[in-house]
Amino acid sequence: MEVLIIANIYLTSKSVVSSSIIPLLMSGTSFISTLLVPLVSKRFALNKIMLFSQASKTGLLLILTVALYLWPRLSLLGVCVLMILITLLDGFEGPVTSAMIVHYTTDLIKANAISSVCFQTIDILGWVYGGVLFSILGLYRSLLITITLFGIATWMTSLLPRVAFDELKNETDRQTLIKGWKLLLKNPILYTLIGIEFFEEFANLIWVSTIILVFVSERLHESTRYWGYANMTYSVGITLGGLLVFKISEKLLKRKVYSMMTSLVLTASLILVILVIPNSMVFLTCSVLIGVVSQLKEIPEATILQENIPENQMVNISSVFKIVSVVSFGILLLVMSFITQKFGITVSFLLATISLLIEAGLIFKYKKYFA
Repeated sequence: MEVLIIANIYLTSKSVVSSSIIPLLMSGTSFISTLLVPLVSKRFALNKIMLFSQASKTGLLLILTVALYLWPRLSLLGVCVLMILITLLDGFEGPVTSAMIVHYTTDLIKANAISSVCFQTIDILGWVYGGVLFSILGLYRSLLITITLFGIATWMTSLLPRVAFDELKNETDRQTLIKGWKLLLKNPILYTLIGIEFFEEFANLIWVSTIILVFVSERLHESTRYWGYANMTYSVGITLGGLLVFKISEKLLKRKVYSMMTSLVLTASLILVILVIPNSMVFLTCSVLIGVVSQLKEIPEATILQENIPENQMVNISSVFKIVSVVSFGILLLVMSFITQKFGITVSFLLATISLLIEAGLIFKYKKYFA
């Protein structure tokens, strides 16, 4: 969905900053909904929140598609309003999903690996038609396919087992909102994770659709169809990486720190290869490999977070982490878009490489927290 809208804006405006409006607005709106997650989760079961969110997003996407069909010249403002509403609902899903995992299983690293594989498999389907079908079928037919996928997702969400919850009637809304932040400040593992995530958030911005589109257009001189493949290969790599982590989960439990450091160094090296050899096939190959090695960090890191938080406070901490991620994403995306437009895509990729190496150094320095 996001890919289709971004492609349409970029092709008409030829501006990185303009095409970044959608992900930026989505980031800001996601912040609001993430902030409200603790308040909602103390009144409703987590699986019910997921179902309402998914069903409502499907309905809003249908409205957006019909509006674009009836009014082809629908203003950017009109599109943004509907996208904001969809994102408002989408913001609940990240923290809720993380919290639900600890309710459904005790083998966290395998559960996180399976979760990663499932989500990325869905993303692969999205990136495939997002870039490729946009150039083949156009905006409207592609959106109809998206609505169908959303409908399937809503049905599958309705099948989730109920998650028991304690309705906290004696806890004020203010206490609920700050509970996660208080726990964060008391736990050195949590605020160290928050700190290192800032550098990775910046590095990961080169994989945002708008930035990748610039690289594909300016460095590789390829079409939007190739852009779809470029987005897809990264997701394919993440899926393969999730399967790898699932396979070697027992070994990773004993070597989480070195797994995370290795992942970051290898990712930085592969980005440099992409810059030194601006070739279409090299880019796709490195994109797959970056996706694979990224899971050697992401899944152990998620497991560390879940292992150090009481089950009944998982949704509060997940909400805090999501809020920090959303805020930093919005700010850093503006910075990265400006850098890309002002200094070129090469500078952006080099800065991403440096950020990853700094993060690896910080993990080594504070390894006692992650062992």
